[in-house]
Amino acid sequence: MRVLIVCSLSLWLLACGSQQQSFDSNQIGSLYIADFVSDAPEQCGPTDVDLSNIEVKQFFQQAREVAHKTLHDHYNYAPCAIEGTLKYGPQSCNWQVRAGATGHIQCGEEYRYFACDDCAALFNTGETTE
Repeated sequence: MRVLIVCSLSLWLLACGSQQQSFDSNQIGSLYIADFVSDAPEQCGPTDVDLSNIEVKQFFQQAREVAHKTLHDHYNYAPCAIEGTLKYGPQSCNWQVRAGATGHIQCGEEYRYFACDDCAALFNTGETTE
């Protein structure tokens, strides 16, 4: 019985240790836009995701981190995006922000996914919030 308790406790500690720490947007630095990409240039162009470096950082500050499944199941996929690099703490990372106010940050093999429901002003959609 004692072995079972020790094994269970060890597995619980391993599971807790492998959980992703919460995202701290204050650790973002040296953010640069490298490129615009589009899977459908006739439908989604550079003006649909025309953000500056400062606005991209604001996007990640305003957006909430979501699971990949949540992003896939509950948000529209925009066929165009801007992408670039940033520092997250000491790590060099890649990022992408899509015209639909979704995005991700990739640091090594780890991906963090984001969705922003209150970012209409950044994307110049003309929508207003009350």
